[in-house]
Amino acid sequence: MEKKQIKTTRIWLAYIGLSLAVFSWAINTVIAKAVISEIKPMTLSFYRWLTALIIILPFALSHLKTDGRLIRQHLGFLFVLAVPSVAAYNSILYFGAQYTTATNISLVAATMPVMTILLSWMMSKEKPRLIQSMGVMISISGMLMIIAKGSRHLLLNLSFNPGDLLIVLSIASWAFYSVLLKKRQIDISPISFLTVLICLGTICILPFYVWEFFVFKGFEINLVNISIFLYLGIFPSILSYIFWNYGVRTAGASIASVFMYLLPVFTALIASVFLKESLYPYHLYGGFLIFLGLLLSSFQRV
Repeated sequence: MEKKQIKTTRIWLAYIGLSLAVFSWAINTVIAKAVISEIKPMTLSFYRWLTALIIILPFALSHLKTDGRLIRQHLGFLFVLAVPSVAAYNSILYFGAQYTTATNISLVAATMPVMTILLSWMMSKEKPRLIQSMGVMISISGMLMIIAKGSRHLLLNLSFNPGDLLIVLSIASWAFYSVLLKKRQIDISPISFLTVLICLGTICILPFYVWEFFVFKGFEINLVNISIFLYLGIFPSILSYIFWNYGVRTAGASIASVFMYLLPVFTALIASVFLKESLYPYHLYGGFLIFLGLLLSSFQRV
């Protein structure tokens, strides 16, 4: 009984962590949309992760020394994890956000659970249960209600552009990372794991940032931009990744991916507060379906 209670507690902690991670990423999305015309995509991505590396490194040094042998032993696999998660996911998302609408981004984001479930099945033989599949479908219904603003006509007339394809690539890279994370685990501390990923991912971003700097030049250094990078470096880069990694290891990649359906709900709430955008009934109805789908998707894991 005691072991079952511990397992249940860990599962619910994973769900809370996944929700907090997505909430932080929703704020990241709002910030990115606000500054992308002033701060170019690779610049935004590079300084976000460089800030995160500077912040986390002092806390990680002792852990890195302890885990040094295992890090060197698994360095190749850690690099494979760093590319789709740190280097590719947000960088490609920032590029795509320049050319597509928020509505289309939300629609494309709905493919993440499907991608993750398919990749889990192909790579890990993790077949979705019936109730999990039902939860995904209900969450998709809620997502579609939100992005279509409750209008069937708007949903049927959505069009796609190259920016949407970039968002597809971005979401696919994160789904691939989530499946790899669950498929093979490395027995090092979470802070060592994240620090190595940030370091390797930042190195991958560096040449693209240098190219972008010479083509588009830099950005204005002021208090607002410094505050933006501090937020991006701490919350969506460090804390959210720790929460997400714990959630994936505890609940599984397929379950974790369903929590991404909370992104449009959180984004709508944040936008209503900071951008003075209105909330409509379809936000509430869609949000209810998303939460119902989350409960059904996670029901058999508790």
